[in-house]
Amino acid sequence: MTTIRLNNDYDRGNFQIKMALMYLASEVKSGMIMCHPSKGTTVRTLARYFPGLKKTRKGAYKQLVEAGVYAHDGVFNTLIDKKNGVSNDK
Repeated sequence: MTTIRLNNDYDRGNFQIKMALMYLASEVKSGMIMCHPSKGTTVRTLARYFPGLKKTRKGAYKQLVEAGVYAHDGVFNTLIDKKNGVSNDK
């Protein structure tokens, strides 16, 4: 069995974003919902990191693909910093 260790906020945020992106793509392609809507949705989770994200699954997925989010993994730490109010400016 594999254990996933999340040692800091970057690891936790990175894991959450990657899982939500993966679930959103699966939801759009298969038509099956991964999360119970009353408890939370992938779009609402991603909207915390991507302000201005469209509210429908298909719209949000298309917007993220056009923005190149699915092509670049390196944006996650910057998104986590912005959400937590951390500035890396020197």
